[in-house]
Amino acid sequence: MMGAEQQSAGLSGAWTHSFEEDEGNIQVYRPSNSFTFPPARRVRDTLDFSAPGQVVAGVPGPDDKLQRTTSSLTSMGMGRYRIGDMRVIEVIQSAGDILKLRPA
Repeated sequence: MMGAEQQSAGLSGAWTHSFEEDEGNIQVYRPSNSFTFPPARRVRDTLDFSAPGQVVAGVPGPDDKLQRTTSSLTSMGMGRYRIGDMRVIEVIQSAGDILKLRPA
């Protein structure tokens, strides 16, 4: 496991949920623009940390098209971040080709 300082560096760029690789309650994300995802019947969630202090989350809407919402991103220390007012995530692993998160 990496230190919080190193983990926060991973919260940049655009990531897509690679749900096939999830490990229990740990969600695995891969780079949106460079990873080849296998075909899937469901739409994949996305997280885009390109703007400092913000995250654009994409989730499937009622028509299965991604609906994007921009929220604030606040560091809570120890690898934990608050997205908007309610959602909290913990960064488990962050590297150039993988981002592992646990909803907290």
